[in-house]
Amino acid sequence: MTVTPPRTPELDPKNHIASIIKATNVLEAFKGDSSELSLAELMKKCGYNRTTMYRILATLEVAGWVERTRSNDYRLTLRVFELASAVLGSFDLRTEASHVMSELAARFDEHVYLVVPDGARAVCLDLIESSQPIRVMVLTVGRSLPLYLGGAPIALLAELEETALPQVLDAGPMLTPTGEEITEEELRARLVEIRERGYSISIGDVTPGVAALGACVRDRKGHVVAALSMGGLSADMSNARQDEMARALIDGAMTVSKRLGYPG
Repeated sequence: MTVTPPRTPELDPKNHIASIIKATNVLEAFKGDSSELSLAELMKKCGYNRTTMYRILATLEVAGWVERTRSNDYRLTLRVFELASAVLGSFDLRTEASHVMSELAARFDEHVYLVVPDGARAVCLDLIESSQPIRVMVLTVGRSLPLYLGGAPIALLAELEETALPQVLDAGPMLTPTGEEITEEELRARLVEIRERGYSISIGDVTPGVAALGACVRDRKGHVVAALSMGGLSADMSNARQDEMARALIDGAMTVSKRLGYPG
């Protein structure tokens, strides 16, 4: 039986590309036990004519998403698997970090963040808010900050300096929210201090009066994949409390790392 491709009439035609939707329908046709499909089978599953199907497959082949088999059928490439693995890795990371984040939030009653690197920026993957009535958050789930600002982002940059710093520098002037420029020399010196200390300290560089600490999470190969952060009002963060939070944050990041397979 021919399957009619999914329709999305609620979408404004001006704001989506029909050919991309058709291409994703073709990719989804391989779900289940259909590891290899012929042109005719794909036409039947997706409901497209031979010319349309051939053009879509040719484009996906050039892009590296599908490949021809010896029998002249089609199958997905490892590129699709790599993309799926990255997504599943994010979910595993979030799951493994959630317990540690909950413990930190309950112990210190501060905002706790899970942040992942994305080019020259850091994206918030998860967040637990404190019970305090004053909201000091700038970074919420799905939003990002430049890697040179904030507790978690700059902790990531310190460990990923070789690959990430060139992207940060290429992105343009490094400015704080108040318009102050950060020089490359200042940033590099700060990154050295963070590596020597073992965690980052951010005081007022994102929001005046707000402080945050950050510590990195590693995967089983030792690669830095995320950072945990705690933040709150700097007036409430005495030296003793900062030291206590830093130790707990480092221990928490190590716990998550070990759950991801990092030997320590």
